[in-house]
Amino acid sequence: MATLSSRIELHNLGKKAYRAFFSPTKYEIKSADLAILEQGNNYRLPFKDGQLAVTAWGSEGPAILLMHGWSGARAQMTGFVKPLLQAGYRVVSYDLPAHGETDGRLTNIFEMAPTMELVAIAEGPFEGIIAHSFGTLVVSYALAYRNFPPPAKLVYLGASNRLLDLLPRFQALSGLPGEVIAELRNMLYDNFGRETLESISNAGMVEKINIPALLFHDTGDKVAPVEDSRAIAKSWESALLVETNNFGHRGALQSPLVFEQVLKFLAQ
Repeated sequence: MATLSSRIELHNLGKKAYRAFFSPTKYEIKSADLAILEQGNNYRLPFKDGQLAVTAWGSEGPAILLMHGWSGARAQMTGFVKPLLQAGYRVVSYDLPAHGETDGRLTNIFEMAPTMELVAIAEGPFEGIIAHSFGTLVVSYALAYRNFPPPAKLVYLGASNRLLDLLPRFQALSGLPGEVIAELRNMLYDNFGRETLESISNAGMVEKINIPALLFHDTGDKVAPVEDSRAIAKSWESALLVETNNFGHRGALQSPLVFEQVLKFLAQ
């Protein structure tokens, strides 16, 4: 039987794990990424907890929004900028709360999704959204539950499926024992509601999204398994899944072959 002191210790460890779970690591901006950012119009956009770092490229044509994932940044998505500009699009990207140059230290999907609406007011409407990893969950949540103005096309790369699947992945990365992860899970249920958290899955949310989509996922992805996108594509009648090899989780963000397929899809 657990003693009072051991329960207190477990609760404190759970609180530390909670903070770590919602604390993205800093994305290291490469010089090539920075050079592309500097070519755009960089500005700060106020949101509830401070200011968002936003970059917009181009002045004419339909707008495409680039959405990074957890522990990423808008700099990570800059490979798409030149191909999209050359194809006649405007391009917009921004750092989500607690990411990149945007304010904040802790964040979650419920704080991230509303910022999309602020960027849409400033730079939208968006003809398409290209999202990576956890960013796909943010986009799907905004479209399914927040009435975000739907784009004509969606492109998801290395998508995550179930929000709560991130817990065992967090445990694998952190090395925390199961009892601490169980305490963390209970804290999440208490703060956000078990039913709410279990309802957040791309495979479920995309059933509410009647938008043509192109999905890319690498069979060797060690961050988000390809089974995530397979489950999403199975639920999404208007989606096509392209499985790749040797890209890992982030390689598609720099692939000319992927850029070419994305542009063809957007032009259809």
